[in-house]
Amino acid sequence: MRAKLKFSAPGKLIISGEHAVVYGYPALVTAIDRRLSIEGSGKDDKITSDIPIGAGMGSSAAFAVATSALRIKKIDLPKINELAYKLEKKHHGSPSGVDNTICTYGGFLWYRKESENLKTFKVIVPKTKFPKIYLLNTGKPVESTKEMVTHVSDLYRGRKSYFDTVFRGIEKITKEFLGLLLNDSNSDFDELVKYNEELLEKLDVVSPTTKNIIRKIEKIGGAAKITGAGGKKESSGMVIVYHNDSDKLLKFAKDNKLDLFSVKIGEEGVRIEK
Repeated sequence: MRAKLKFSAPGKLIISGEHAVVYGYPALVTAIDRRLSIEGSGKDDKITSDIPIGAGMGSSAAFAVATSALRIKKIDLPKINELAYKLEKKHHGSPSGVDNTICTYGGFLWYRKESENLKTFKVIVPKTKFPKIYLLNTGKPVESTKEMVTHVSDLYRGRKSYFDTVFRGIEKITKEFLGLLLNDSNSDFDELVKYNEELLEKLDVVSPTTKNIIRKIEKIGGAAKITGAGGKKESSGMVIVYHNDSDKLLKFAKDNKLDLFSVKIGEEGVRIEK
């Protein structure tokens, strides 16, 4: 009887760069304190997870990473990442590769897909901390990640110049977020979040219901943006929320019966549990 092994991988948040990353622009991503684990010997494996499915938090990538680790039965980050990307391609079609990479390596990553065969990334060692952020669960989108990526691709083909301008704007914001993390920027965190959301809405990846919630958060002095592929019909998955007065934000969430919770970022990547 083969010994059972248990591996786990974290969920993720895209701080900035969603959708743009598919077209060769950079993304800044982080691993979070929600994890998926898989235990077994290759048959009848047991899976447990506290990463919401279909919410832009990398549940499928965490599964691909943990499964790949179990397959090779050791922590070999480049190999795990390679296998996980292949699994992600089967599931999503043409993913950027950013999700499996952050779920493998953890922490903070600066990621860019140069081509299908060349993806560059750098593990970022923060010199300062981001402000405390919350996640707002707007619900699982009707659309899959693959459908949302295809939707943006269809729009891009029709208005390439316009969308390249939007993507360049997102790239600028991504660099500013990186600057904040490296203590090399004077930008305001909340203003970057707001502008990022404004550009994402131009990609038609935020539903009217989610836009309405975000406008209300902005009205009380906060800032919010979707994280991940989004959703354009009903729900849009997870939304990153920031407010310099946490009590005010929590009261707003309670009064409006919103599913808001705090999250830790910069967490550990794939690991063996036992």
